[in-house]
Amino acid sequence: MIMKRFSLEKQQRIKREAEFKKIMKKGESYADKYLVMYVLQKASEIDSLASPSRKVDQRAESRLCRLGLSVDRRIGKAVIRNRMKRWMREVFRLNQWRLENMTEIILIARPAAKELVDYFELEERIINLWGRAKIMRS
Repeated sequence: MIMKRFSLEKQQRIKREAEFKKIMKKGESYADKYLVMYVLQKASEIDSLASPSRKVDQRAESRLCRLGLSVDRRIGKAVIRNRMKRWMREVFRLNQWRLENMTEIILIARPAAKELVDYFELEERIINLWGRAKIMRS
């Protein structure tokens, strides 16, 4: 139970296909050799996709930054893909305080991402993309 508080909250994860599509359609994209990132400042369209049955304080939830991940099979076998997703979630979890509130982010690993063998290089690239998107707090 102690480890639970260190993970991302359910409200911080983007999982529904409709949310992915909306963010990819309405958001802005930024890319480098290894990653593609879609960013959308949280809008009422995204809020309307949320399930009305959730019993979460809407004001608190609306301030959260949210993350969606996509890692294709071309990256490698399951062990490699899962490691990449864990690293991406960890970068977000440890650095989310740097992001502006109410930001929706989708990170997609390109096939070239299998060349990344170091967490710190991935962290540097993600933070660089955040800087290019101007979603980091001043």
